[in-house]
Amino acid sequence: MAPPRFLSIFRQSYRVSDLEKHAPTQYRGLPWIASPINQAEDGHHFYRHSDATPIELFFDLFFVANLSTFTATHHINNVNALCAYIGFLAVIWFTWLQVTLFDVRFARDSVFERSCKAIQLGAMVGFASAGSRFSTTVREENAWAFQSLTLILAGSRALLAIQYTVNVFFLRSSMKHAARGVAYTALVFWVTTVFYIVMYLAFSGSYGFRARIWTVWFVLFGVEMWTVTGLSLMYPDLGFKDTHLNTRMGLLTLIIIGEGVIAITRIVNKTVRPGGWTKWSFVHILGVTTNVYVIWQVYFDVSPRGQLRKFKQQLWAQLHFPFHVVLILLLEGSQILALTLDVTLKLKYLGETLLFVCEPPRPSTDRAVALIRSTIDDMEIPFSKGASQEWASISSLLESLALQPLCPNRETLDYEYTADLFNDLTGNVTAALFSSMDILPGKKADINLLTNQQLLEMYMKLLAFVYIYFFVVASISMGLLAAFQVLCRRHEIHFHRNISTTVRIVLATSLASLVSFASHFPLAYSFMTSPIILYAFTLTLLCGQFHSPCLLFDMKSDWLKCSWLTDFWTISHPGEMQRADGTGEAAPNLSVVHLHRGWWK
Repeated sequence: MAPPRFLSIFRQSYRVSDLEKHAPTQYRGLPWIASPINQAEDGHHFYRHSDATPIELFFDLFFVANLSTFTATHHINNVNALCAYIGFLAVIWFTWLQVTLFDVRFARDSVFERSCKAIQLGAMVGFASAGSRFSTTVREENAWAFQSLTLILAGSRALLAIQYTVNVFFLRSSMKHAARGVAYTALVFWVTTVFYIVMYLAFSGSYGFRARIWTVWFVLFGVEMWTVTGLSLMYPDLGFKDTHLNTRMGLLTLIIIGEGVIAITRIVNKTVRPGGWTKWSFVHILGVTTNVYVIWQVYFDVSPRGQLRKFKQQLWAQLHFPFHVVLILLLEGSQILALTLDVTLKLKYLGETLLFVCEPPRPSTDRAVALIRSTIDDMEIPFSKGASQEWASISSLLESLALQPLCPNRETLDYEYTADLFNDLTGNVTAALFSSMDILPGKKADINLLTNQQLLEMYMKLLAFVYIYFFVVASISMGLLAAFQVLCRRHEIHFHRNISTTVRIVLATSLASLVSFASHFPLAYSFMTSPIILYAFTLTLLCGQFHSPCLLFDMKSDWLKCSWLTDFWTISHPGEMQRADGTGEAAPNLSVVHLHRGWWK
């Protein structure tokens, strides 16, 4: 007897007759709520997907939108900005992770699941609204942002607790052991929800420790992640075997690498737009492009092709948070370095112009000032985008230069005054160029109150910081790629795998050693103003891509082993040879040879 209509809508999994199996698939309507259990003939199992579902991909789009918005509004120009960037990224990343760990195991398309996903998407929108005021210190003017983030975190964890609790009712009758693990997971999320609410009260109160209390979030993130993964080890039915967790991590990494592609378009817009393509703009953009391409290639070459063991799979997934952090910082740093090279070339062009107008035969003052103005105009600096003050100063300085001898002798009184005008002009052009590239120092300063030397020192400190963190994260990323190589075991031969891992560790150490250049200003400046800095990490990755020649060597060694063992087997076991077609020379029994290949490894 068929179940009543009002009960059948709650059931998505039930055994069907042989006739129904071969009948055309009929749309039964979207259930209100769906069970994660697949009642197969060999027992009860969870449904598993081989690929990400459309709603999961839609959720990933909200993640990348959050990331893009926060990256566009936060400039990484000092340690505090760097810590704030990592902190906000942790908020959205660990929220994405917990939603993903639930989806890959229990999510089934239903009205309830779609409603939960809509709330989770709303949480991502809420993160974006508060991200603009996020910083490392809680102050009166941004306390509302931390309160909002805490409430959103509490709501997202409460929703996950509800989802896990609902699944307990589906599992308690047929999979009691798994139901116990899901119940523990739901309890942990209920507890962390309470902690987030308590933290909201701490943000709203006038406590002395409130300025750094947001770091407790990291403790709660760790508790949530290690509880979910730990319970999956204790209760095998809750594990991630046969799930598409690897696919979800790979897709998120691909999305983050896509941020590097967006960075390339920004560089093209800022460097090529003014005067068209030049050989140097091509070199700079090619350097950033090869960085993005080689990072994509290396990561997916060391990604798992099949299922990993339980502990390895979870460690591999957890290591993606530091990997995604360094990946974003690496792509952002390469963009800043490329734009800095473009600024350096333009300033060099301006310096050559200033020297030219003072070399014999000297042009007239009006002609020289017109030539300097033309040089600045050729840069096509968008002064309206935050550099209006610099434009007013440049115009005033050019007018002052036109009213006096442009290149007086050193013995005259006008020499020092003209030299100061040249220095102030160069300083304002420098500030305008960096501002137009969205490369801003940590503190906004009045250009007119700074000498050219002070202005240069201010931007050199910024670039030195970018230089240091770029090679630090490059070193960490190379080390993480070595860890992925060990976990995924892409090489069959231990010797080749060990060499590949060792090479990556050595190269990571070499990248870290480049940070020492920052202590010697002439060496660091020479390196930062050379396009080779953009290709340093690319060349290192290509050197670290040791598994490519290893694969060729694997194939060659397999052929040599097979040939040598065939000859050996022919001599020692002539009676066990088989003919391919009954005529001609005897062919080796490849199945026998295959069984004797393991000792070589």
